[in-house]
Amino acid sequence: MKNIFLLIFTVFFLIAKTSGLKCYTCSLKEDDSDTHCLDNPGTVEGDITDCDKKYCTIVRQDYKDPRGKLQSMTRSCTDVPIYINQVVEDETHRQYFRSCRTDLCNLGTGHSNAQDEARGSFGDKSTIYCPGTDESGGTLVTVTVPIIIISIFLGQFAR
Repeated sequence: MKNIFLLIFTVFFLIAKTSGLKCYTCSLKEDDSDTHCLDNPGTVEGDITDCDKKYCTIVRQDYKDPRGKLQSMTRSCTDVPIYINQVVEDETHRQYFRSCRTDLCNLGTGHSNAQDEARGSFGDKSTIYCPGTDESGGTLVTVTVPIIIISIFLGQFAR
C-alpha cells in the first residue's frame, strides 16, 4: 500500500509540467526581403517559441540618418535582458530594447511596447513594465496539485 502511494506521488511530480513563456522569435536585417518579423511575427512556422526564460524581448536598431531607417530587429527570449524598455543612442544609431513577461508580448514595431502601440504611444523615452508570472508561479502549481490529490487518496483509505 505504501509503495502505491509512493508511485502515485512520483508519477504526479513527473506529469505535472507547467508551460513556459511563449515569445515571438525571429530576426530581420535591413536588406532582407522577407519582413514578416517586423510586420507580422508569428505567421511563419517556428516564429513562436515556448521559452524556458523569464522575458520576451525586442531589440531594434535604427539608423539616425536617414531617421528611423531599420538596420536590424530581433525578437527572442532571455532570463536577463540587456536593458528593460530603454532607448540607447550613439552618433549613428538608436537602439530600442523592449522586455515583457507575458505570452507573446514582444509584438509591435519595437519603438514602443505593443500594449502602448494599441493604446497610443507615450513616446520612445517612456519606461514600460509588463508584469507577468515569475518562474516560481508554475512551481506552486506543480507541487500543490499532487499534494492535494495524495491527501484525497490518503483520506479515502483512512476511513
